[in-house]
Amino acid sequence: MKIRPLTMLALAVLVVVGVLYFADKRTSSKHTTVAPEQIKPSPTPQQRPNRALKTNEKFIAPIGLYITVPEEMNFREETADDPSRPIIGGFYIEKEGASGYQFYGVYSANNNTADSLEKAKKEMDPATIKEVTVDGYKGIEGLVTGPKNRYLTYIIKDGILVSFSTIPPTPENKEITDQILSIVSFQ
Repeated sequence: MKIRPLTMLALAVLVVVGVLYFADKRTSSKHTTVAPEQIKPSPTPQQRPNRALKTNEKFIAPIGLYITVPEEMNFREETADDPSRPIIGGFYIEKEGASGYQFYGVYSANNNTADSLEKAKKEMDPATIKEVTVDGYKGIEGLVTGPKNRYLTYIIKDGILVSFSTIPPTPENKEITDQILSIVSFQ
């Protein structure tokens, strides 16, 4: 059997088209299949302060929080880059020394219902739980005992659970925290 040049050319074109078609399909599927650890969260819109900051005042953009850092204390802010936990971050106010002081806030959009406050009560000493208000937002505070011993305040602000903790939970440190929280404001 003799193959004609035109038949040979048509066969070659079909083979090339087939190879290109399947190569394109394979490449497309590689681009659409992304492992979870490769997915980056979409950036949350960063708020900007709507007023000039006062001396020692910091602005926590994701939650629109103004907080004043007491003299001789250090401040740092951290945010998580974890796709499974959108809008999570924290900030710390610390003072080194013999007694030490650490005040930290954590915010997360993942855990934002009124049930969150009820769940938080389970880790607190029932005798210390009381209702609080931070810049008009209601919440609870109490003493957490055990390995994670600390004073803890929870509020829900616009659907975001915000917690404030004080370590070590001494009366002096609680007083500092109460002063800080008394002048906290939200945008």
